[in-house]
Amino acid sequence: MITDKNGIKLTPGNHGEDCKGNGKHFDNCGNLIECCCDECDYLICCTIEKADCENCTELDCVRKNIKA
Repeated sequence: MITDKNGIKLTPGNHGEDCKGNGKHFDNCGNLIECCCDECDYLICCTIEKADCENCTELDCVRKNIKA
């Protein structure tokens, strides 16, 4: 699992829909987690139509072994 500097677990790909940092999810206290896409090192994985997950070099990515 990839974690950003604020401790938010990031799930790149799928146009950002699964990511806790996309601005659509809430924390354990019910507070909206701010969108961190503009600071994310993996934004390209969420924005391109077909990510190259098969050749990804990020060892902690949950999509590493999923063919795009």
